[in-house]
Amino acid sequence: MSQTINIEARKPVWIALSEFYLDTELQGMDFRHIARIIMESPYSIEEVKEINKYEIFPVLQKNLTSVAGEWAGFQEECLVENILRSLKRRTKL
Repeated sequence: MSQTINIEARKPVWIALSEFYLDTELQGMDFRHIARIIMESPYSIEEVKEINKYEIFPVLQKNLTSVAGEWAGFQEECLVENILRSLKRRTKL
């Protein structure tokens, strides 16, 4: 992930993928919405998998095991800030 990230292109994908980390059961319309966002993005399916694995998962994984995890949705601004902070930390290593 040493390349420059286009935050404006990534942001809708980050937000859509974050729905998989909510403490709630997604419905058909949720999956269709996520799929539409991904298909409209400039990223291939393989790139989206990498975005999920290396950008979303490190930030949101704890919500999956939390007793009272977030279920209403992550605050977009905080989500983006946390992802960028995580990426910045990783690039320093």
